[in-house]
Amino acid sequence: MSCIPKSYIRGAADLDIPRTLLDSLPAMRIMRKTNTAGIILGFGILLFAPHVSLGQAPARTPVLTTPHFAFYSDFGTNLNDALIAAGVARKGGKPELFHSGAEASCFGELPQSARAAWEGAVGYYAEIISPADWTDRQQFLIRVQLAGFDEELKDVGDRQFVEIAGSFRAAATPAYKACRWTAQDEKNRRWIEELKPRLAADEQKIASRLEQLYRKPWNGLPIPVDVVETVNWSGANSIFRDPAGGHLLISNSYQGPAALEVVFHEASHLLMGRSDPLRQALDSAASAVDYRLPGDLWHVVLFYTTGEAVRRILDDGGKPGYTPMVYEIFARGTWGDYRKALESAWRPYIDGERALPEAAACLIEALRGPDHALREGLRPACAGPRGSTPAHGPPPAPRRGSK
Repeated sequence: MSCIPKSYIRGAADLDIPRTLLDSLPAMRIMRKTNTAGIILGFGILLFAPHVSLGQAPARTPVLTTPHFAFYSDFGTNLNDALIAAGVARKGGKPELFHSGAEASCFGELPQSARAAWEGAVGYYAEIISPADWTDRQQFLIRVQLAGFDEELKDVGDRQFVEIAGSFRAAATPAYKACRWTAQDEKNRRWIEELKPRLAADEQKIASRLEQLYRKPWNGLPIPVDVVETVNWSGANSIFRDPAGGHLLISNSYQGPAALEVVFHEASHLLMGRSDPLRQALDSAASAVDYRLPGDLWHVVLFYTTGEAVRRILDDGGKPGYTPMVYEIFARGTWGDYRKALESAWRPYIDGERALPEAAACLIEALRGPDHALREGLRPACAGPRGSTPAHGPPPAPRRGSK
């Protein structure tokens, strides 16, 4: 299945290129719709780049494996991340990799063929891959193929798409390897090495506590984690895999205990699927009072639940003062309407003072407002002062990345 209309292809007849092959190459759009020379350049990149085959993907070797995670600094995944970021920058008219910064001089000394190949790959990504969301087909298929999950490529169209994208990455490889990869790999490995003692100290305790809070056991272990430079605007995301497990993509920009939290935050997505106990409890509580759940509530609850679990275990281990990431989000003015409800109604569940169904009901009641139950002639489900912050609450100021 092509990502662009066939009408974008121009000048093919002049080149005597088989139409069936052109139909399979969304890359042609980036080579300028009316420029025959551009089409030749695009073909050159694809024909003379190293051959890409799903069956020949190099074996991935983790930098670090723990009971719950396998951390990678993978060349292909990092190249893909760099091209997505460069495509976003080019599309937005912003500085992009190799056009500015420390690598620009290195890039300028490369053979023209290597520079042209990189520019063509960024152009393809800018039009086809980078504008897509990370959950969209374009980025998802490349991600799972690079991670070695070839079973996620369901049909010929999927396989064809990743082959084409892989050809552009192969063309971009000489420039990336010469001017960026060594430093990037060192940075990724340093991030993993700095995280290692934190995992050794607290991984098992955090993982066990999250199993209790989310009412679901871990599976698909160890969860693969690819460490890269950017990821996207959020710096981290996760995908599910059937029947169990998933894949995490995390930027090395997270530092200190925030790195520990972000790993477990993304992993917690695997414990909070639509049919999992915590999401079901929220859905049931909302249905009981005919309340439509806000679409982002489950994610706010996940942020709060995992962040609090990490903070408390750090406190108990003699490392106080960490502020969970959700409080930085609150401080930016996002999700502020949820804060009081979480601290007054959901926090007792984390404290072990409320069962999950009761906590979900209390959270929904708090979100609906204190007058709903009275107007409807119902007895309020949750006792105690509303909107109060417990005395053992988090530090008042966000300190993301504090050591």
